[in-house]
Amino acid sequence: MLDGMKYANEGMIQMSIRQDIISNNLANATTAGFRRETGYITSFSSVFNKQMGFVPGMAGQEGRTQYDGYMEVGGGLETEGGLQQRTVTGFSQGALRETGNNFDLALDDDGKGMFTVQTPDGMRYTRNGSFHLTPTGNLATADGALLMGMHGPINVGHATNVEVTPEGVVKADGRELDHLRITAFMNMGALRKVGTTSFSDANAGAMTMTRGICVRQGYLEQGNVNAVQEMVSMLAVSRAFEANQKALQSEDQVLKKAANNLGQVR
Repeated sequence: MLDGMKYANEGMIQMSIRQDIISNNLANATTAGFRRETGYITSFSSVFNKQMGFVPGMAGQEGRTQYDGYMEVGGGLETEGGLQQRTVTGFSQGALRETGNNFDLALDDDGKGMFTVQTPDGMRYTRNGSFHLTPTGNLATADGALLMGMHGPINVGHATNVEVTPEGVVKADGRELDHLRITAFMNMGALRKVGTTSFSDANAGAMTMTRGICVRQGYLEQGNVNAVQEMVSMLAVSRAFEANQKALQSEDQVLKKAANNLGQVR
């Protein structure tokens, strides 16, 4: 009985976390360069069995069956380890919006590459191409990170006409300055989110792109969030939360009844 209350409570906690993730996606649907996140729930046993290579149907694993993230062991669902929430970032490309601002840049490459920017904490990578011109002539993000070229930070000085070609070549008043440093990754899943739209390379296998680059000057890439899909997911999470809540209330009523009856026994 107490186990039932524990599992219902755990389910409510996990649904609450997922709702926070969905709410954050919706809040940043129009944020330039935002990458949506998805919450996945697994049990400790399923993670353990996956790491150990236990797959249903394999030799020596007869009688073990997968049930939606749980592994049946010894005739019952092994859930002692509880549930674990895992957040995965999606890197598909968002829609491009024309702004007419020469310092706004967007990558039209199916989400493969990222702008490289220099921060006090090291290199960061972003799809947010909303840049501005600093007093020193550098192109920088809203928080001051410098846009990087192949030869260092992009500096256009006091040029009156800044052009970025689709191939990523930066020109100032018709003079070629540098080539944008666009970075791709061998393992996108290893990137660690820093802030709202930036990522750090945590052994993700960074490599500079020299081909397949398509830069759109005067455009910004919107967040890759499908608002309708997120609303549907939020409704599903809300119903799952309510189901766990009702299960918890039911377990509580049964426990209360059992305690009252026990007190009447002489």
